[in-house]
Amino acid sequence: MIKRFGQDEIDAVINSISKASLLSGYTNKFLGGEILQKFEKDFARFHNCKYGISVNSGTSALFVSQLAAGVKNNKVAVPSITFTSTTSQVIASGGIPTFTDIDPKSYCMDFNFKNKIKFAIPVHLLGHPCNFEMIKKMKEDGMFVIEDCAQAMGAKNKNKMVGSIGDCGVFSFQETKHITTLGEGGIIITNNEEFAEKCRKIRNHGEYYKDDNSIGYNFRLTEAQAAFGLAQLKRLPDILKNFRKNANYILNNLPKIILPPIIPKEIKHSFLILGCKYDKTQTKISREKFLEKLTKNRKKFLANEEISDIKGLNFRPGKIISSGYRTTQYNIPIYKKYRTKTNTENAEKFLKESFFLDIHRWRSQEEIDEELRILDMTSQEIKE
Repeated sequence: MIKRFGQDEIDAVINSISKASLLSGYTNKFLGGEILQKFEKDFARFHNCKYGISVNSGTSALFVSQLAAGVKNNKVAVPSITFTSTTSQVIASGGIPTFTDIDPKSYCMDFNFKNKIKFAIPVHLLGHPCNFEMIKKMKEDGMFVIEDCAQAMGAKNKNKMVGSIGDCGVFSFQETKHITTLGEGGIIITNNEEFAEKCRKIRNHGEYYKDDNSIGYNFRLTEAQAAFGLAQLKRLPDILKNFRKNANYILNNLPKIILPPIIPKEIKHSFLILGCKYDKTQTKISREKFLEKLTKNRKKFLANEEISDIKGLNFRPGKIISSGYRTTQYNIPIYKKYRTKTNTENAEKFLKESFFLDIHRWRSQEEIDEELRILDMTSQEIKE
C-alpha cells in the first residue's frame, strides 16, 4: 500500500511558512512566490506543456480557461456524461452548452463534426483519455479545445499526455484526485503564451491595475498549497504506478457478472475510478438489486468498521462501489433547457449499465481481496 501523505508534504508546508517573504518571488503581476511558480512549471512540464497557471479549484480552472478563450455567446460542445462543473462553468462564463453523445468503449466524448461549433471540452472520463484523433481534428477545424483532465492526471494516448493535445488542459487537485493541494486547487496548462497571460490576468483581478478593460477575479492558490502540491507531484509517478497495479489486479479478478472496461494497448489509463459494466444477461437480477445485496453483505463483513455515508454505498471511507453517474447532464433540471435533438443513445445506455469501483486507491492487497470476496460472494448468491 502507498501512503498518501508523508513527512515530505508536512515539511514542505512548514518550510513554506517559515521562509515566507514578500521579496521571495512576488511581483506586481502576482505571479506567486518561488514555490508556487516552481509548482506551476514542474506540473506543466510533467504533462509536456510550457506554461502552468494555478488556481484555487478545478472548477475555477474551467471558468478561467473559458473566459480567456472567449466562449461568451458561443456554443460549447460538452459530453452528456461528465461531472456537473464541466457544464456549469460553460454557463458561468457566458457560453451555451451543447451536449454530445459518448463513445461506447471509452465513455468519453464522441463529437459529431457536422455541427459547426467553435469550442469543445472533451472530458478524459474516469482516467481514460479521449480519442486524440478527434481532438486533433477539432483543432484542424478551427475549434478551441479545452481538455478536462480532472479525472485523468498522468494518462496517455500513444505516449502523449492528456492536456497537451488541445489548446489547454485543466486539472483538479481536490482531495479525491491523484494528487491534492491540501484538499482544493486546480491548474491550467498550455503551450500558448498569450493565452497563459490572459488566464493569469483573470486569476488576479484583471491585472495589472493599468488600462486593461478586462474584469478579473481572485482565484489564486496559496504558497503553502503549492508547497504541498510540489511534494505530491514528486510522488505522482509512484501514485500512478500503484493505481494501475491495484486496478489491473481487480479487473483481472472480477466476478463474471462485472465486465471490465475496454482499454486499447496504446492507452495508458490513470484509473481514478474503475468504470465497469454490469452484465444483466448473466442473471435475472437488476444492477440496483445487486447493489442492495452487496451493501447487505458488506455490512456483515465490515460490521465493526467505521460507517461513512459518502455516495450512500460506502461502509468504509474511500471504498465505494456504485452505479456511477445517475443522470445525463441534459437531464439535470437546471441544464434541461440546453438539450437538443442530438442522438445520445450511448450516454443513456451507459447510465443503465455502468458499475463503478473506487476500492483500489491507496489500498493494501488485503483490503482489495476483502472487497473482491464480497463481490464474488454476492455474485454467487444471485446465481443460486
